[in-house]
Amino acid sequence: MLLDLLEELSPLPFVKFMEICLYHPDYGYYARGNLPGKEGDFVTAPCIHPVFGATIAKQIIEMWEILGEPNDFIILEAGAGQGYLALDILTYLRKKGYSFKYAIIEPYPAIKAVQEEVLQDFLDDVSWYEAPKNVPPFQGVFLANELFDAFPVHLLEKRNGELHEVWVEVKGGHIREFYEKICDPRVLRRVYRYFPYWCEGYRTEVCLTIEDFYRELSQKLIKGFFFIIDYGYPRQDYYSPERTCGTLVCYYKHRLIDNPYLAPGHTDISCHVDFTLLKELGDKYGLLTLGFTQQGPFLVSCGIDRILQEVSERSYRDLNAVKRLILPEGLGGSHWVLVQGRVFSNIFEVKLRGFSLSNRINLLVGDFRSV
Repeated sequence: MLLDLLEELSPLPFVKFMEICLYHPDYGYYARGNLPGKEGDFVTAPCIHPVFGATIAKQIIEMWEILGEPNDFIILEAGAGQGYLALDILTYLRKKGYSFKYAIIEPYPAIKAVQEEVLQDFLDDVSWYEAPKNVPPFQGVFLANELFDAFPVHLLEKRNGELHEVWVEVKGGHIREFYEKICDPRVLRRVYRYFPYWCEGYRTEVCLTIEDFYRELSQKLIKGFFFIIDYGYPRQDYYSPERTCGTLVCYYKHRLIDNPYLAPGHTDISCHVDFTLLKELGDKYGLLTLGFTQQGPFLVSCGIDRILQEVSERSYRDLNAVKRLILPEGLGGSHWVLVQGRVFSNIFEVKLRGFSLSNRINLLVGDFRSV
C-alpha cells in the first residue's frame, strides 16, 4: 500500500521519501506501532535498565531547584517510545518524595495506548498532546531521548566535483536513486565550509526539519531547560572528510542494514544528530547552551553508581547494564547529552551536576548563518 502511494508521488526527494516511510499516518513505520525494546528493531537506554531514568530524574530535580522549586514545574517528553523513560523517572521521583507533572507529545494512537499501559500507576500525573502546537506555555524541562535522529534529512552526494541531492523514483515496485541540483540554499549553507575537502562520491545528510520543532517548543518554554540525549557528532566531525558514507542507518527485523529502500514503512531510518545545529538553534531562539558531553561522563557525574544502589540489588546483571550505559564502547561513547536553558536570572552561573566531570561545549563550533 505504501509502495503504491510512493509510486503516485514519484519522483520525490529522499527527504520526502523518508518522511512518508516513517510518519505516514496509516502506513508509516511509527504509525504501525514500531517501538524500541527487546521485541523491537533497536534498543535505547531506557530499555537497558531503570537506573538510566532514575539518573535523569536526579538531574531534573536539580533543574527544578535552580528554577526556584516552582509548583507548576512540568517534564515534557517527545519521542517517548513505550514510556519506560517516563516510568523510571516518575518512579524515582515518587520514591524520593517528589510529585512533578509529566506530559508526552505523541501523535500516534497505537503508541499512546502502549504508553498508557506502561504508565498506568501514574495516569493522574501524565497528560498527552498530539503535537508541539497543542502544548500550553510551561516552565520545566523538555526531554528528548533519541528523538532528533528520526527527523527526515536531505541526502547529498558529491558527483563530478559538484554537490547533488538524492531523489527517488518508484516504478513497478522498484526503487532507484537519481540526482538533482540542490534547490534549497539552506542545505548549501550548512555544508559549504566542508564540501571542498570531500572526495568524489562522498555522501552525507542535512536536516532542516528540526528547526520548526525547536522554534515551536522554545516559544512555549517560559523558563526552564532543553535536555537532549542522542547519538551524533559536533559538526566538524559530522562532515569530516573521512566520513565518506554519511551517517544514515536502517533497522529491519532486528537487523542493522544499509538499504533504506528494502521495505518502506517496515524499516526504521535514522541519521546521527548534528549537535552544532542544536546549539545554533538554541542561540537563535533564546536558549543558552549550558553543557555538552558524552553520556558516560554525564551519568557518572550525576552519581549513577550511588543511584544504582537505590534502584537495584547491584547484581551482576545490574552492573553489566550500567557498563553498557557508561562505557565508551557502548552508549556511553556513542550518545551525547546537551542541555540548554532559559532561566532569566544568573543563567551564566548555572552549574549542572551532570557536567561536573566533563563539559565540551567548545566542540560545538559552527556558523550562525547556517540556520
